[in-house]
Amino acid sequence: MQTTDQLTVRRFIGGPMLTACYVVIAPGAESVLIDAPRDAWRAALETADELDAPVRRLIATHGHWDHITDASLVRELGIPLLGHPADRELFENPSGQRADLPFVIAPVAIDQELAEGDRLDLAGHTLQVLHTPGHSWGGISLWLQEQDLLFTGDTVLKGGAGYLDRPECDPWALASSVLRIAALPEATTLYPGHGAPTTIADEDWLVPNASREDLVALWRSGAGRWTPRR
Repeated sequence: MQTTDQLTVRRFIGGPMLTACYVVIAPGAESVLIDAPRDAWRAALETADELDAPVRRLIATHGHWDHITDASLVRELGIPLLGHPADRELFENPSGQRADLPFVIAPVAIDQELAEGDRLDLAGHTLQVLHTPGHSWGGISLWLQEQDLLFTGDTVLKGGAGYLDRPECDPWALASSVLRIAALPEATTLYPGHGAPTTIADEDWLVPNASREDLVALWRSGAGRWTPRR
């Protein structure tokens, strides 16, 4: 748990990919849920309610199945889903992304489309939307600039960038997104979609003056990438 400037961030893990969801809580006011992996969101909502800060919005960092497994269940509670429309195809066909799952994932509709530069209010704090494609077409990161916090989805993770093994992955777009994140203040805490939180300063590979060519070559060599659990 991290508490900073009257906001509390809690992390929960769920599903076969050990996917993270986060709840950003303004105690006594409201909360935002980021991603909805299998079952993990339930504890997130309970934690928010305990702090008298009910979840008002679910924001998807992207449309890959493990991040939206239970998004339809969250929407059934009257909590709208916000996401980037470029990933609409992924939201509408989550089970089709992986045929060997032992459960069915319900398609889900975006209630509010997000775009680069959108600013979402959280009890007087601002979540800024950064469109960071590459791992998927509509991948986004969510920046709490005043608190030096960035929720990166699967764009940047501890030790490497997101995987590039699906048709919607684009290494050149991902390189641009990674370099954009690398240019943020070094003290920025990164909350990724998998693995432990980290900071820009602690990620030696996250160099703002690197070239896209160097990053793509690194990834094509098999290095500098986070590998999903199989």
